[in-house]
Amino acid sequence: MRWIDIILPEPEINQTLDDFLADAAKLTEEIEGIQLMDGLDSVNVTKQMAKAGQLLFKGVTAVDAAAFSPDPSRPGATIPNLDMDDHDALVGYHLVVDPAWSDLPWTWLHNGLAFLLEKHPLCWSTRPSKVPEGAGDRPWMQRFVRAGYLVAEDGATSLRGTLPQLRQKDTRQPEMLFIPGHSDQRIRRMIYRESEAIQSALQNTHLGQTLTQLHVPRGTLTPTELASKGIVFQGLHFAGPTSHPAAPVGGEDQTWMGDLLAEMDAPSDRELEDAIGIEGEVLGVDPITSLLDTVSEKFEKEIATASMGGSLNGTPPPMREAASGHNWLLEDGPVEPETLGSVGVVPPLVFSNSYRSQPELGRRFIAAGASTFVGPVVPLFSRPARIFVGHCYDAMGNGWCAGSAVWRASQAIRTELGADHPAWLSYGVQGYGSLALQYL
Repeated sequence: MRWIDIILPEPEINQTLDDFLADAAKLTEEIEGIQLMDGLDSVNVTKQMAKAGQLLFKGVTAVDAAAFSPDPSRPGATIPNLDMDDHDALVGYHLVVDPAWSDLPWTWLHNGLAFLLEKHPLCWSTRPSKVPEGAGDRPWMQRFVRAGYLVAEDGATSLRGTLPQLRQKDTRQPEMLFIPGHSDQRIRRMIYRESEAIQSALQNTHLGQTLTQLHVPRGTLTPTELASKGIVFQGLHFAGPTSHPAAPVGGEDQTWMGDLLAEMDAPSDRELEDAIGIEGEVLGVDPITSLLDTVSEKFEKEIATASMGGSLNGTPPPMREAASGHNWLLEDGPVEPETLGSVGVVPPLVFSNSYRSQPELGRRFIAAGASTFVGPVVPLFSRPARIFVGHCYDAMGNGWCAGSAVWRASQAIRTELGADHPAWLSYGVQGYGSLALQYL
């Protein structure tokens, strides 16, 4: 695989670029209004993504008309082969942008005929895609550079052949920490379905060994515990609401929670049959997961409407702390990327499967020390969000780098849910798209 760099000038250098990006930002801000009126997964959401993506494309090509030429000789980074044609032949685009433009949905780049994501992985950063070769850089970067020179005894250069050299037998296997965003024991199983999907995906490898382990805490995880224990992990995966901001709700405002739990605890035979007969067959999930999805989606539609300014069952939306929607919400309160960075516990890879985490948290986690940040660009239901995560980790568990893994997951979701469903365009990669689990 080859990443090709597209370097954009800073703001106020090219007025045409600035104007197109400003207009794209305005269209992006209108997405939640469309979702409020038509639904999170409406085809109108996808159409709005295309409009914003065309403005992004026009802005970039105004700077360089040949910006998206797949010429492998252009500056960029080469990813070691995996001996998988669908990976090794990929050409991805790495946009080098000013921090002021890091929150834009570059995943939506659209040339007027199609989204570029249909054929090309996309990521963006304030730095070029090539990993520095200096000895003082992060260990994963050193392993990445070294991987490009490794050759197995039989002459193979694929990951399966060179992995024993990259990972010595006495080397401790890297671990990712799973961080549940809800602590209520009665609904934790909804969040933990995501951890099960990740663990299953990581085990589904053809490499002869798993590339990383997922550590799932037995009890609730508090901000203090995360700050003290996070240093031993090479990656963090946060699982929270993806359709609405995380918010502590108390008192009378918990009526919706009681209704949700009642439905979860007493499924009817007809509901179970519907879950098995429709969702289980179409999406390939087990009946219990499918039923939970059905119940949670009913709740998500209501709470997402409320969080966007609508009403919840005819009542005002629950109050939430102003900062909670922009941070991870754990047992004792919100966790800020800046706090984790100040104590040195931000690992190279951060995947935040939570409400609009890419524009809300991506730039902040990168500034706090993460090399790669993956997360949703817009609100989406938990069901497609969890399916996306499973596909993404399935690819990463087989050696695909973060940028290409997100692309592969997008293609899988597009096939399963259709090109008009916005889920396949709902995730983005900020930082080094070349980071892979085998380098952690």
